[in-house]
Amino acid sequence: MVRWVGSLLVAGWVGCLWAAAGAASTTPTTGAGRVDPQALADFVDGFMAARLDGTPAAGATVAVVYGGELIFARGYGLADVDAGRPVIADRTLFRPGSISKTFTWTAVMQLVEQGRLDLDADIRTYLPDLPIADTFPEPITLAQLMAHTPGLEDSVMGHLFTDRADGVQPLETYLRSHRPARVRPPGTLPAYSNYGSGLAGLIVARVSGMSFEDYADRYLLEPLGMNRSTFREPWGPQRAEAPMADALRADVSRGYVHQAGAFEAGGFEFIGHIGPAGALSTTATDMARWMLAHLQDGAHGDGRILAPETARRMHARHWGPDPLLPGMAHGFIESGIHGYRAIGHGGGTVHFLSDMQLFPELGFGVFISANTTGGMAVIRDFAATLTARLFAPGPGWPAAAPERQAAADAADYAGTYLATRRPYTTVERGLMFGGSVAAVTPAAGGALVLTSAMGVARLEPLGDDLFVSADRGERFRFQRDADGAVVRLVPAMPIMVFERAGPLADPNLLAGVLGGGLLVMACALVGAWLRRRRPPVQTPVERWAGWLAVLSAAVWVLAVALAVLGLAPLAGDFAAVFYAFPSGFFLAALWVALAGAVLTVLSVLLLYPVWRECRWPRWRRLRHTGVVLAALGILLVLRDFNAIGFNFIGG
Repeated sequence: MVRWVGSLLVAGWVGCLWAAAGAASTTPTTGAGRVDPQALADFVDGFMAARLDGTPAAGATVAVVYGGELIFARGYGLADVDAGRPVIADRTLFRPGSISKTFTWTAVMQLVEQGRLDLDADIRTYLPDLPIADTFPEPITLAQLMAHTPGLEDSVMGHLFTDRADGVQPLETYLRSHRPARVRPPGTLPAYSNYGSGLAGLIVARVSGMSFEDYADRYLLEPLGMNRSTFREPWGPQRAEAPMADALRADVSRGYVHQAGAFEAGGFEFIGHIGPAGALSTTATDMARWMLAHLQDGAHGDGRILAPETARRMHARHWGPDPLLPGMAHGFIESGIHGYRAIGHGGGTVHFLSDMQLFPELGFGVFISANTTGGMAVIRDFAATLTARLFAPGPGWPAAAPERQAAADAADYAGTYLATRRPYTTVERGLMFGGSVAAVTPAAGGALVLTSAMGVARLEPLGDDLFVSADRGERFRFQRDADGAVVRLVPAMPIMVFERAGPLADPNLLAGVLGGGLLVMACALVGAWLRRRRPPVQTPVERWAGWLAVLSAAVWVLAVALAVLGLAPLAGDFAAVFYAFPSGFFLAALWVALAGAVLTVLSVLLLYPVWRECRWPRWRRLRHTGVVLAALGILLVLRDFNAIGFNFIGG
């Protein structure tokens, strides 16, 4: 139960961030006339037909730009299954999720251009009244927010999305009440942060003197003629900002989940309380305008959103976890596709999955979005496949790697690694463990097998601790400490790295201790029932110790049973991870776990007199001690999972 929640979240979002970040040139390597529009349309139609048939998705939308023009835009499938409403590229609004962040970072760069923001200044300069813990002496800067290196933990369950119009808090209210812990010094390791993007949006609002939604309308959307786009949602009157216009609301695609052979529609996915991180609603053709503006140094048509030098600065790489792997531009994510440097972003909501990739060297851009949970199978590799179809292979990017080696000492790398993008201080730590784990095992010929929430990949050695996946051609780099020990695994996606876990932090060990402890608890209860009519010769202290051990066993079994009941509905409904967590059963489990903790501590304290008074036979004392230690193991694991107490952000 603890593992599938994390796997679902990571596969749904981290997977959709196979994206990139920018270059300065806008001159295509081939002329626009070399792209046959009809051949392009035939290819995309065939690609989408195969994907939509192979992976049930209600609808999708696509836009392709090249040579300063929109050369293809088309909708596929249905935006409303019950009404039979089709997806229309220039009319139907999709929810591209975290692609919204590229708008937020563009707003930041506009204010930098005007001299009103400094990327290297402490963010408290602009948010002096917003509590930011002094966990580390180093300040957090806007540049670090852009690179996802502010050092914040991740937290999403129960609050990132809501399905209630009256549950959308103002941005500042949400940021005050849902503050994640600072878990590492800023500027060190990446960990993708929605909260950090929200902070940037609030800074834009504070410095500009208007709401983020008003700012986006006036300075991002209107100059480019993006009149079918908005950061507003159909929220209630608790928000001071005007809600989404009715005319736009009527054209928003519904979001779906496919189960039992049918499409089931979900409600509107509200994320306006942290809107700068993901609240955009837009059409494929409007996204084409956005891509063209960034491919043309900040201008499209008569509209300009950035000065050329600012656009070039924004698209340039400014941080990366490893020089031989993709890094971060100012808010855009780098990737290497078909030998070219791409810049872009992915996005995922409860139901929608999207990807945007820009190739400044080619003057080429691709946007795709699907409206059904599980839509990763529809959008995955679309940009790479289309690029390979239209262009000859590029010169190779990133930097050249060492020559391939015949073998490597694979044992150096074997072990368990934990993603830096994960909860650290909340109860989500245990629930999302599965999604943050990567296991590396040796294979023949010096290769490695990497198993994670994204699947299984075979990594072939290139030398200098660098590996390449055999199926996708993506690079992975292992990093060592000063003593030469492997301590990190850096993937091709620069929004997080994986840190090598010690034995006591290994989720497999912790799960084993928890499972073994529960088995001992169950056996203790069965044994107590079978011996109920044969009380041993014992002192009053031993009698109390025996009863406490049995009661502890019953309480721990009850706590886990309640937790399973509380988490079971999440297994069949991804939306419940956000909308229905924590449930009443899960909260009851936490209360019972507190009682279990108290009983276990008392049982441990009574071990000394049990052994000192020596009325029980040795075998009984050993059995009793085993039960108490098993209960203590459960307590320590649940404490590590932050499940002792009520550890929720904003809870």
